[in-house]
Amino acid sequence: MPGSTHGFLMSLPTPARLISDAIARLAAFPNPQLDAETLFRGVSGLDRAAFLTRLDEPVEPGVAARFDAAVSRRAGHEPIQYILGIAAFWRDDFIVSPAVLIPRPDTETLIEAVAARLRPLLAPRLLDIGTGSGCIALSLLRELPGSSAVAVDLSDEALEIARRNADRLGLRSRIALRRSRWLQELDPTEAFDAIVSNPPYVARAEEPSLPEEVRGHEPSLALFADESDDLSSYRAIIGGLGDHLDPSGLLAFEVGAGQSDRVAPLLAEAGFRSVEVLNDLAQIPRVVIGRR
Repeated sequence: MPGSTHGFLMSLPTPARLISDAIARLAAFPNPQLDAETLFRGVSGLDRAAFLTRLDEPVEPGVAARFDAAVSRRAGHEPIQYILGIAAFWRDDFIVSPAVLIPRPDTETLIEAVAARLRPLLAPRLLDIGTGSGCIALSLLRELPGSSAVAVDLSDEALEIARRNADRLGLRSRIALRRSRWLQELDPTEAFDAIVSNPPYVARAEEPSLPEEVRGHEPSLALFADESDDLSSYRAIIGGLGDHLDPSGLLAFEVGAGQSDRVAPLLAEAGFRSVEVLNDLAQIPRVVIGRR
């Protein structure tokens, strides 16, 4: 009956009400309104324009239930990217899960720097060490149409996420995904024009000071360097280069805050003829690039 249908719809919550309630639940977070709106748009599938025009329309029970569950997860300090399964990076959205680090804007400095230096090459060949979601390798492939890549990771779960992202972006034919610790499983004859890595570089001693979103949810395998040496990942990669880097190739690292002045000398000691340090948008030294 029309009357009963109308009454049912009137009893359903609206996005405005649900978001208002969620803001109260997330009041301890820095941006509760942004978090609530992002979660609602994610679970409802609405873009921002559609969301703004439907704030006072009834919400289906299934959407309301998914939103409530998402807000509960966020209240437990789970990153929004894991809740929704998507993270924006460079020019694309990437599938993410707790098996991989969440891509961060800091890392875009690495993409910009490496792409600019490889554009003169017709078909550069790349190696991405510790690929995680694949965001570095795949973003570089998008920037360099003639390029190809090998991406390695020690985690099978991470490699599956990278594979899904490659499929999603239509880049599967241009990237080889392999399980390897650093460069150990590569064919000794494989050489690359660029080797890039955002390796584990957080010292274990810093773990208590990390935000709960990071220390409680992101993979420790991808976060932390060896217990006694926060530069252990860089030393392992540099020490394992062998002939994998073309004589005119470049090695590019993301580094943690305060590490650039210790990583740069490692490249100089390894015979790189020029070493650059580049700042991210916050003017923090974030990328170290060596050329042979």
